[in-house]
Amino acid sequence: MRERAFNRFLGVVLILILASGVWLVNAIFNQKFLSFDEVKLNTDTIGLQLPSLADVKIRGVIIGQVMEAESGPDGAVLTLGIKPDKIKQVPSNVTASILPKTLFGEKYVELVIPQDPSSTSLKANDRITQTALPVEVERVLNDLFPLLDSIQPAELNGTLNAIATALEGRGEDIGKNIETLDSYLKRFNPQVPALIEDLKLLGKVADTYGDVTPAIAATLRNTVKTGNTLVEQQSTLNAFLKDTTAFSATAKTFLDANGDNIVRLGKISAPQTRLLNRYSPEFPCLLRGLVDQAPLLASTFRGFVFHIDLITIPQQPRGYGPADHQVYGADNGPACLGLPNPKVPFTGIPAFNDGVEGLGRGDAQRVAPFGTEAQDAGLLSLLGVS
Repeated sequence: MRERAFNRFLGVVLILILASGVWLVNAIFNQKFLSFDEVKLNTDTIGLQLPSLADVKIRGVIIGQVMEAESGPDGAVLTLGIKPDKIKQVPSNVTASILPKTLFGEKYVELVIPQDPSSTSLKANDRITQTALPVEVERVLNDLFPLLDSIQPAELNGTLNAIATALEGRGEDIGKNIETLDSYLKRFNPQVPALIEDLKLLGKVADTYGDVTPAIAATLRNTVKTGNTLVEQQSTLNAFLKDTTAFSATAKTFLDANGDNIVRLGKISAPQTRLLNRYSPEFPCLLRGLVDQAPLLASTFRGFVFHIDLITIPQQPRGYGPADHQVYGADNGPACLGLPNPKVPFTGIPAFNDGVEGLGRGDAQRVAPFGTEAQDAGLLSLLGVS
């Protein structure tokens, strides 16, 4: 009885030893006795054949494993376990790629050190945000299968035979064409940045034209309206042009007949114009004086009767004699002489040479003789008086 109980005890111990051995092997395989510093890896997708506990490598050396993979609406998040003694060798700006070991084999995570690695190392709970994912072989095959399924073997064979016949004996020519194309591309490649810049500017120009297109269209519509208006008013426009032509003919006739007189008038008027220009500063006070005299003139002609107070001067000027002749000898500058509010009676007439001497200077009634016979004849001819 005791022997049977002892055997049973040994059997239980053996089972426990076997179970402990299986657990120990599984724990060693799953690296239960190793500690890792965990970091997060953000990726669009983890693809296929990424097993649990997949390797994490850097430059081909295993430094950890994939602890956990979670998928979400914005992609997948991998929890990478990196050995504590290796994580200090990984820069903080490291990137990651999910690569296959073989064409159809399982995948692993490859940490890629950039050209300018950071001086700080990767730490636990850091996040790697950039990743590159190769094209899945399954996706390539899935995309290629409909193409292969739609190709007719006989037609494909005929097409390949036609291509082979067309290329037969033309290898040298094709090679020359490829070399020529290569020379073109070598000259064209340096101009690619300028071409890209021109295309960008073309886009801006196109946007500008797109913005002003409504204004251009409105201008064209207004031009059509203007043309229609001209067509509707063509009779009026024709009459205006005829009147303009008749006026031009009349003006030509007038200028042909009076052109010489107009030229003479300009020449004769030149001294008077210069004189008016010299004395132009006194025009404002002169005109203001004339305006102020308007009420006095209205009073003078009140009741349509001319009213005047006539006072004879005590000393009458002498008459003109043969020695008196016209002289434009005034050399005084512009002066208002009290205008627009002159003194009554006026005194202080300026002394100037008018060709008359001894006329009497007791008053302001001083008139020089008329012009010479030549001047009289010129003025009368200008006025058209014979």
